[in-house]
Amino acid sequence: MAAKYTKVVIGIDQSYDNTGISIAADGKLLKVKSLNMHKLKTKTAKRHTLFEELTKVCSSVCPKAKEVVCIIERIRLHSQGFLSMDYVKSIGALNATIVDALEPFSVPVVSVDTRCWKSQVVGTSKPCDNKYGVPPEKWPTVKWCIEQGFRKQLLIPIEGRKEKGTFMHNGKKYMYNNDASDSAGIAMFGFAGDENKLKEEK
Repeated sequence: MAAKYTKVVIGIDQSYDNTGISIAADGKLLKVKSLNMHKLKTKTAKRHTLFEELTKVCSSVCPKAKEVVCIIERIRLHSQGFLSMDYVKSIGALNATIVDALEPFSVPVVSVDTRCWKSQVVGTSKPCDNKYGVPPEKWPTVKWCIEQGFRKQLLIPIEGRKEKGTFMHNGKKYMYNNDASDSAGIAMFGFAGDENKLKEEK
């Protein structure tokens, strides 16, 4: 079967609560979603779930493309000037799960710095206030993703009393999935960004 695409990029915004997973092909964003794992009780269970999800993703996209690459967000060693070894070990284990899941499909995993993909894909890495309750540092990417036609995929219906980060639309309460939008930006970096800024993850 002839490949449908020349190049597919899987963009991942990895976390133990809600991992964004988006797919872009030949310069066009195809799928924007996330894997919600906050109800799973252990990090081991979350890594297993992510491994299984990425196996499904690769099984679907690899036969359709001549080349498949996965881009993840690079570990931030310093957050507000503070280095958390627990965070580094925890995310390092999650990154290793991603690498191990993609290895049987011969899909290389590379990482990109947060500010780098935001500035090159979205156009800015600066925070921006908004009326939707989205954290200011996340809003420019959410707005960009909406402009790409993926607003519906970012809407999370909210039940109950939760107010923070929510907004009303047609009488119903929602919040925007900024993890999914981040993964979309990371996926598009594979086409719009500087490849020299990518670093191989092993």
